[in-house]
Amino acid sequence: MLDWLVQFLQTYGYVAVFVCIFLESTGLPFPGESIIIAAGIMAGHGELNIWGVVFAAWIGGTMGDNLGYYIGHRFGRRVVTRFGPRFGITAAKFAVVEQRFRTVGPPIVLVARFILILRQLAGIMSGTLRFPWWRFLFYNAAGAALWSAAYGFGAFLLGDRIDHYLHGNPWAYAAIAAVFLFFTAATILKFRKSVKTLGETTDEASSFPEKGGEGGPRLG
Repeated sequence: MLDWLVQFLQTYGYVAVFVCIFLESTGLPFPGESIIIAAGIMAGHGELNIWGVVFAAWIGGTMGDNLGYYIGHRFGRRVVTRFGPRFGITAAKFAVVEQRFRTVGPPIVLVARFILILRQLAGIMSGTLRFPWWRFLFYNAAGAALWSAAYGFGAFLLGDRIDHYLHGNPWAYAAIAAVFLFFTAATILKFRKSVKTLGETTDEASSFPEKGGEGGPRLG
């Protein structure tokens, strides 16, 4: 299992980083944090290029959020009403996140990149609320760049230490795989906890109508 994981990341490292973070940014519960941390550690170990890892994460996050923006702009709350409950995001929980985005405005997109749940819903929420696309794109790209650099280079330094102390030792690969599995499990648990916590704040929230956004500029 560990050998397969290391081989997979060695072969599809940049593609895996891009795809996982792209899908997470569209609203799906993929382990974006854990994949960039694992890739960053491998870069510190000399298996990948750290600039390639950070760039793949940045592009994946920016493009994924833009797809989420389009989905929210085109279909509005209906997509969350239909598919959200499968991932624990009910209409009432979505309403709480919506209120936070409405209060802060487009700048929240930058901060949302660092917060579980908000990171997955940032694009869809921004499109649903019809944030101006150019402002959304600016904060989205900036947030993805900061997030990718923070996690990527932070993990790179950790990987460099692993390489320093375990260079040429098979346990180095085991350590990389163990870190990946740990952060994957932690991401899943954090997602479940965040959904549960969000649910506790919506006991008195009412469901919203299944309509699109609130007017504003339209795409195309």
